[in-house]
Amino acid sequence: MVTISLLWELSDEKLIEAYQQATLMNLDETFIEMLIEEIATRGLESRIHSHVS
Repeated sequence: MVTISLLWELSDEKLIEAYQQATLMNLDETFIEMLIEEIATRGLESRIHSHVS
């Protein structure tokens, strides 16, 4: 998988927001998977579930 090295520069909040927007907009699955991997690396999985509206 291609890694976007700049994901680590996003704040945790911006990363979560990017994931939420990407899923709402049905963006490319590979991009969403990269966001999920970064979220997992940071241990933020519980935050993506707590932000679901």
